[in-house]
Amino acid sequence: MVIRFARFGDGHSHGSATDSQSEAGAIVSTDKEPKSHAPGENHLDHSHDHPSDTGSNPVDGAHTALFEDYSAQLTSVFILEFGIIFHSIFIGLTLAVAGEEFKTLYVVLVFHQTFEGLGLGSRLATIPWPSSKRLTPYILAISFGLSTPIAIAIGLGVRNTYPPEGRTTLIVNGVFDSISAGILIYTSLVELMAHEFMFSTSMRRAPIRTVLAAFGLLCLGAALMALLGKWA
Repeated sequence: MVIRFARFGDGHSHGSATDSQSEAGAIVSTDKEPKSHAPGENHLDHSHDHPSDTGSNPVDGAHTALFEDYSAQLTSVFILEFGIIFHSIFIGLTLAVAGEEFKTLYVVLVFHQTFEGLGLGSRLATIPWPSSKRLTPYILAISFGLSTPIAIAIGLGVRNTYPPEGRTTLIVNGVFDSISAGILIYTSLVELMAHEFMFSTSMRRAPIRTVLAAFGLLCLGAALMALLGKWA
């Protein structure tokens, strides 16, 4: 938010606009002047007459920028998907082998997975998927939806031989939960929050109350997930 509202040289904004307009007018007027081909009068006339010789193409530049933006968003959503699915597998295993705390854990995990699904779905909906990749968001959404049930089925199959309070089990769960937590923290801070609050055009142009409301809802969601983590 500090970066969003940091404006250097605001007092000269009108002058800058006037200067840019005058420069644009100067360029237009220069282009409209008849060009003299006398030797030594203007050695840059040839480059002005042939702007395409520089090799720059605005269409290609826009296409490259769009492709890079799509690649960055695709990378972030794949990292998010991997972290969530990785975490959901161990959630399903824990639920399948739970004892007396099954009911509490079940209710908590329903809300937990719902919030994660909303977060993943919002990212999938904002990516400009090309026509050749139109099935990708559906595949990612279905993969997330099936990860926990499949893990529960696996947990039910090994329920009798799986010691939930065993030393090896706790170490393995702790290690993989730590890996999943690191992935999700990185994704939320670097890929999600940074892009939504700092690099989003709509957020940068939004009024201050909208930015504060978004930040407040972010904190509320984090508090709710932390509260659910007490029982999960």
